[in-house]
Amino acid sequence: MDRSAENHMLYSFASLSEVQQKGATVIVKGEDCYVWDQEGKCYIDGFAGLQVVNIGHGRKEVVDAVYQQMQELQYWHSFFGFTSKPTVQLVEKLAELLPGNLNVSHFVNSGSEGNDSAFKIVRAYFKSIGQGGRYKIIYRDKAYHGMNMGATSANGFANNRAPYEPLVPGFIRIPHCHCYRCPMDKEYSSCNIECAYALEEAIIGEGSDTVAAFIADPVQGSIGGYVPAVKEYFTIVREICDKYGVLFICDEVITGFGRTGKMFGIEHYQGVEPDLMVMAKGLSSGYIPMGAVVVSDQIASVLAKGMFAHGYTYGGHPVAAACALSNIGIIERENLANKAAETGAYIAQALESFLKYPWAGEIRAKGMMFGIELVQDKVNKKPFPVEFAKSILDLARDKGLLLRMNTGGNSLLLCPPLTMSKDIADNMVAILEEVIVQTAESYHYKA
Repeated sequence: MDRSAENHMLYSFASLSEVQQKGATVIVKGEDCYVWDQEGKCYIDGFAGLQVVNIGHGRKEVVDAVYQQMQELQYWHSFFGFTSKPTVQLVEKLAELLPGNLNVSHFVNSGSEGNDSAFKIVRAYFKSIGQGGRYKIIYRDKAYHGMNMGATSANGFANNRAPYEPLVPGFIRIPHCHCYRCPMDKEYSSCNIECAYALEEAIIGEGSDTVAAFIADPVQGSIGGYVPAVKEYFTIVREICDKYGVLFICDEVITGFGRTGKMFGIEHYQGVEPDLMVMAKGLSSGYIPMGAVVVSDQIASVLAKGMFAHGYTYGGHPVAAACALSNIGIIERENLANKAAETGAYIAQALESFLKYPWAGEIRAKGMMFGIELVQDKVNKKPFPVEFAKSILDLARDKGLLLRMNTGGNSLLLCPPLTMSKDIADNMVAILEEVIVQTAESYHYKA
């Protein structure tokens, strides 16, 4: 057997020695909510690749759009005033879709590049208006905004930061918003949303004339374990940002393009408009890598006065733009945001039945994003060791379901394609329940 996959690759967030020992899983085919490996084994893709494939695998319409574009123009760039036709069409489409005055796009290749670009943009913006002392970025504990150096500097998990320190200066952490494990040790009914007002405390503490932006995602992602912010949260932080002249960067890399049951996650918080929005993943459903940072007219008008000295060779790639346009067309025509809300509610109701078990601490859901908090004791919320969740993942894979755990290892995460039928959802939930119960019993923890 060819061992190239094991011996000649560095796998992201995996032990190379473990991969060499167990062997790599090589995926060779995908269709709708299923993928197949090189041995012919079929899996339910319960994680949409990496929270990416919103429209499902194998959509011929997207493949045809990519093929047609490659016949006409295989590559062009967005430097020096150049661009391509599909890229222009895509910026027009995004301006139509996005809330508020988010009308000007800069294209990148990933969410990590998008957030790094956003950090550079806000710093350039404040220098351009004579407030160059504003350079600090405030982010939340348990945040994940990517793995470039700037994005890593806004990473709320120590294990993701430590190997690469010293990181970029000027990044300030505040508590996250998770009522089940409240960092303030408060109860939601009487907490006064102190996690939101922690932003104001940080701005005052750092000096408001030094803070450029606050970055947050509507649902904290794979580190936090899919934790939606409470309904008041973003209204409060938007008001705080306005009060002190701080820009709000909304990270929609995971939550965008229908994932949460609305086209963009921030739309769940009525009247809240970001100054910048970062997107990737669902922008193209991963068929071709693409991301973007979209800025308000105000920011764009300031940047337009000088040269924007930033960009990537493949940013605004015409084939990626054609792919994204086709992908967005499917999302709109098939009303996948509404489908995500409907199917997501159906799956959430099924998962709520897990609360009858002693190992289920909390079930979290927003559209087609689901977090299952695993605990040894519901009273003190003591988590299982990381190995417990890893055992569940391994057993689920054996039974034909791919999912993952959050970075801290105490929550199981599901994030399937938005096209998932209720029949496939039933099978997914049934497999998951079976493997958790079986794993709990193997840990001498009777359900």
